Amino acid sequence: MGARIGIGFVVVLALMVVLSAIGLRYVTEANQRLKDIAQINNVKTELATEMHSALRERALSMHTLPILADPFDKDAEIQRFNAQGTVYIRARDRLEHMPLSPEENEILSRILELTREAQPEVQAVVDMSTFIDDQTAIFDQIRSVAMPRQRAIAEQVSALLDLQRQQTATAVHNAETSYGRVRNLMLGLGTAALLIGILIAGFVSRRATHQARQLAAQAMYDPLTGLANRSLLHDRLEHEIERSKRAYTSFGVVLMDLDRFKEVNDTLGHEVGDKLLREVGRRFKEAVRAEDTVARLGGDEYVVLVHDLDREGIPAIANKLLAALDKPFHWQNQSIDLGASLGVSLYPSQCRDASELLRCADIAMYVAKRAGKGYAVYAPDQVHTNRHDLSLKSELRAAIQADQLCLYYQPQIDHHNQRVIGVEALVRWNHPQRGFLAPDQFIPLAEDAGLIGPLTHWVLRAALTQLVTLQRQGHVLTMAVNLSARNLHDMELPASISALLAEHGIAPQNLILEITESAVMANPSDGLAILTELDRMGVTLAIDDFGTGYSSLAYLKGLPVDELKIDKSFVKDMAENENDAVIVRSTIDLAHNLGLKVTAEGVETQDAWYILDMLGCDCSQGYFMGRPMPVEKLEAWLRESTWSNVPTVALSAP
Repeated sequence: MGARIGIGFVVVLALMVVLSAIGLRYVTEANQRLKDIAQINNVKTELATEMHSALRERALSMHTLPILADPFDKDAEIQRFNAQGTVYIRARDRLEHMPLSPEENEILSRILELTREAQPEVQAVVDMSTFIDDQTAIFDQIRSVAMPRQRAIAEQVSALLDLQRQQTATAVHNAETSYGRVRNLMLGLGTAALLIGILIAGFVSRRATHQARQLAAQAMYDPLTGLANRSLLHDRLEHEIERSKRAYTSFGVVLMDLDRFKEVNDTLGHEVGDKLLREVGRRFKEAVRAEDTVARLGGDEYVVLVHDLDREGIPAIANKLLAALDKPFHWQNQSIDLGASLGVSLYPSQCRDASELLRCADIAMYVAKRAGKGYAVYAPDQVHTNRHDLSLKSELRAAIQADQLCLYYQPQIDHHNQRVIGVEALVRWNHPQRGFLAPDQFIPLAEDAGLIGPLTHWVLRAALTQLVTLQRQGHVLTMAVNLSARNLHDMELPASISALLAEHGIAPQNLILEITESAVMANPSDGLAILTELDRMGVTLAIDDFGTGYSSLAYLKGLPVDELKIDKSFVKDMAENENDAVIVRSTIDLAHNLGLKVTAEGVETQDAWYILDMLGCDCSQGYFMGRPMPVEKLEAWLRESTWSNVPTVALSAP
């Protein structure tokens, strides 16, 4: 009997082992099928997304082409238009060669047919934009013919994306159903057999459930941070839209792009960058409520779906997310500071669907980044502002080439002999339509458009040419020119300046280059190398707006500079504000102890001049002595002003 029981036990055990092996094999095969489906669908979704993005970029190019006047900009826009067409065709071709369902084949066939129909109309718009100046006719052609056809293609691509998401969800559901059947089968067999059978069945069940969750997470969650990915975010946005329609509520989307993250990746490596991305995601999740969704779109872009958000609540949530990054990140005893630029869009007051919410938030985010603000709320005029900036950038390139720019000069007065010893060159733009533009209206655009190099070269050439003229008139002066932070990325700058000095026959010490503290700190390695080379050439270097930047005294000591310029914010009120006077006096003492010359900016009163004189300041500039003036007025000022020939008796105001 015992032998029979033993044999039966062995038989049952062997049967359970065989059944378990079969079950595990079935689960493994099901896992592989689901994994293949998920991977293929992810690729197909990515290709369809590329097609959709390319169509959107081509539509934007069609709208942009008619408003571009510069042939080079128009040619560049056409190239971008054609490049997006190549991206669209390449993505569609790759999609056509993948395993497709009948529904996908049907949609792709419609897309191909619509593309063939639309191509002549779209090309006609591009040709009209290239050869015809009638913007009304072009925009009419875009609105009535090209855009409806483009929209029809985009709708089919959106339908393809929806179908692929449905297929992914169906595959996950089918796999979970299969796993449930296997689990029930194994539990039943274990109950009918022996305890060991139950244990085996439980093991298989747990393994099947775990793998199902892993695959579901792979399809819906970002593998690096564990946050929702683009697909899950889109699903939750659609769900939130439906909920808001039923409950008549609003919600918001916050799109965030990290500032200075590229520097971390380039300096410390991608492994450290990945750790920072995970930590940023964790902090954002802690900063919002459990019902809100934090997602990572890719790279250093995050999105937060905020329930029940209206315009009044935006500052609180935006500041809370920004505050999450205030605490520095640490890696190997090194402190890393990161910031972010946020763009906010609202449903239903601003946007009507998920894609539009993300697009509007993205536009607002770039507005915040360009303005240097922490966050910005979407507004329709931001689109027009972007187009305005695009037009102005094109006009600035033409202005540099056509000499529409001009220089104003502000005198710099020496305190020891009370005579003018130099001038600072300040660029202005005499725009034919927009009138007289100050530097802060176009310098940031020049930096964004990559025009700061040509602009700086124009200013240097014009300033040195005028200095030669002044020297021939008998004036012994220095010429000060401001450099942008972007100039300190140009390793060819010293050679370019050396060539200009040689061309004009100017001694290097007669050229003063002014840079701000923050400009040096923004690129310390390249900036220090460039400044060192300029110093070796004999060019005079000055720290402009001193006291408003972020450099430490230890760092300042290592810079090859000759002069400090005290910012006018400290000078103008020092007669009434004791703190400002202390700062000015301390700065003068500090500079002299470091062997540096001191120039004060913003001297607007005789009292300010006398205080600076008593404090031992070397040089001053400001409205009290002379405002910035064009070259004609400068030459007259140099002939007539008392600062040009001060008597040895007490100073009289000019």
